[in-house]
Amino acid sequence: MNKSITIKYMDAYGISTAQRNSLRKDGFLLLPNAISGNLLSQWQGLTHELSQRAATGDLQSLETKNMHIVENKGINMLTRCNDLLGIYPDAVLNLLSSSPLLAIAEELCQPGAVPLQCDVLFKHQCADSAILWHQDALHNRRYPYLNIGIYLDDAEEDDGCLRYVPGTHTEAQDICSLTKSHGWEIPGSVSQPAKAGDILIQDMMVLHGSPAKLKKGVRRTIYIEMRPYDAIIDHGYQSREWAELRRRWMGLVKRRVKANIDDIPGLGTDTEEIAAILSKPEPPVPAAYCHEHINWPGS
Repeated sequence: MNKSITIKYMDAYGISTAQRNSLRKDGFLLLPNAISGNLLSQWQGLTHELSQRAATGDLQSLETKNMHIVENKGINMLTRCNDLLGIYPDAVLNLLSSSPLLAIAEELCQPGAVPLQCDVLFKHQCADSAILWHQDALHNRRYPYLNIGIYLDDAEEDDGCLRYVPGTHTEAQDICSLTKSHGWEIPGSVSQPAKAGDILIQDMMVLHGSPAKLKKGVRRTIYIEMRPYDAIIDHGYQSREWAELRRRWMGLVKRRVKANIDDIPGLGTDTEEIAAILSKPEPPVPAAYCHEHINWPGS
């Protein structure tokens, strides 16, 4: 199933000034129909394979142990799998070197952007599948820090799609107070549906969440965190060694499109570099939730 596909690099993906301004103002941006049909089909197949292996317990050969599986009516359901680079390395590098992802890196995340993580989430039909309001990765905001969601299935407005509070990405929010007062209906909040093949980019600090998915089927979304190399060093949460490995990961991506990688000395084979990346895990910058018990209005 992990079949390599050939990416054709022709026209650069265009991100308009209006789109850049929208992300800066609101903290999130939808790029409709951004992923090619070939990439979309490949990742739909790979993630189906992954969920089937989880259901049957056939996970021993996978390079990542960072998975979350729940049992429902005797069936193992995969809800999250981190470190896709260790499972499907060729497919991950193809995805990151596609025109839309390169444009996001260079035009929205500034030169020097590197991938930090590549994971997949599976949202199943379940009353407990809600993700409460939160902000990811609070930081000093001297540099952009983006989370890029690549949709493999439709996210319908009335079936647990992401909700945002536009403009809340510029500072830490009082999530407990907002949640106690408003539940899902925080003033100004909006639902953001998406279609398979869309990319939904969010500033890591925008206040967001998603109600439960109640319709049949599963929704799969690949999430890629991206940040300039200098931002990792400036923040200091992760080590310089960890940051350098991410810079070399981006070197592998650029090599696929024959971009200049002279500033990354001694870049080895994909296999060698990926093994080094996976051998030095460090925890992500934590998210901010409300940890008080809350009886949500309207829930």
